[in-house]
Amino acid sequence: MTQIHATEVRRTGWRPFVSALSRPIFVLLCLQLMGGIILSPHRTFFPIYLKELGHPVLVIAALSTIQQIAGLIGSWVGGALSDLLGRKPTLLLGQLGPLLASLAFLTPWPGLIVPLWALNGFCGGVHTVGAQSYLLDAAQPGFLGLLTAFYNWGTTLGGALGSPLAGWVLDGWGYRAFGMLLGLLSLAALATNLLFLPTSAGPAESRTTGQSRLFHYGNIIVRPTVIVLALLRFLPTLYWGMALTLIPLLFTAAGASKTTVALYATVSQVAASLGQIIVGRVADRAGCKWVVVITFAVLVSSILGTGILSDRLWGLFIFGTLGTTAAWSLSTLLPSLVAHAMEPEERGRVLGWVHLWWNLGMILGALGGGFLFTYRAGLPFLAVAGLNCASIALVFVFFRLSQSHAGREPGC
Repeated sequence: MTQIHATEVRRTGWRPFVSALSRPIFVLLCLQLMGGIILSPHRTFFPIYLKELGHPVLVIAALSTIQQIAGLIGSWVGGALSDLLGRKPTLLLGQLGPLLASLAFLTPWPGLIVPLWALNGFCGGVHTVGAQSYLLDAAQPGFLGLLTAFYNWGTTLGGALGSPLAGWVLDGWGYRAFGMLLGLLSLAALATNLLFLPTSAGPAESRTTGQSRLFHYGNIIVRPTVIVLALLRFLPTLYWGMALTLIPLLFTAAGASKTTVALYATVSQVAASLGQIIVGRVADRAGCKWVVVITFAVLVSSILGTGILSDRLWGLFIFGTLGTTAAWSLSTLLPSLVAHAMEPEERGRVLGWVHLWWNLGMILGALGGGFLFTYRAGLPFLAVAGLNCASIALVFVFFRLSQSHAGREPGC
């Protein structure tokens, strides 16, 4: 198996980081940035668009759930297609999602909006798996953590760039111009993939035996290492699924102004961006085992702090920011864990399976958090903090399983 060891980096010495920014990586990062610019306004203004069309909140929430379920299915399909067809075609299919989502802003008819938004969710799952698989294939092992951090920056930085542009367009020209502009940007991203993104040097075996391996997850998902990896993705996502909805509500209940909520969102995103760079860099230099353990410990502490101080603005601000930073940092470390324990020809399906559990965590986190919130504001966070205590133990289980399976010393 292929693995990433800090000892490998020390043996080869430091390569200039610019050498790691090969053409495939550079184009992939550009595509991720373009995706962030497009998708952040979609997520922000789609509920407002539906509300202005006269649809009740229950319908808006139901459509959001449908999109998440479609993304779960897309993860499953995308993992198989990534190992069968290759990374670039899978990524290309996933990029159709933003185009379809943009079309939803051009029609007031629910009969068109619902399937367009559901297909957007499906393509989103495919895109995530295809893009992360491509990153694993193209990244230099000694810089995978840092490059993953920059890859994730596409979402946060792209959102920071896209949201003001979207607001300006909506204020001046309305939703039709908004949908057309984002649709054109989606077409530009598709063209960038077709013209400039090289074919990934992925596993040849998956292309020659692909017909027999399509959706062949059975021999992967029952593997103990993969089960533990899925849990390491699922448990923190339970927190993230509830935090996105409940933390703004807690701020409001504690008397925060909209300016304070906006300040929190900005500070937490900046902190998360810095945290991703730090953990990615440390994981590349020293191995990711203890980085993952420490990050999970920070996550659990921040969730507990949020639950205990759910009625205090300063507590929500500090522990919410820590939680956001830890959650994004764990997302940065995921590709290194997959590269550590999995063969190249099965990474697409492993990522697809793991992302499926991410979608499930988002759904259950939002639903379960909302249910517990009705009893006590801090209760959802206390409950999910208890569940995530198990994640710290599971990190050690993961590395022990991967060590015994590969017959190597632990590391990342």
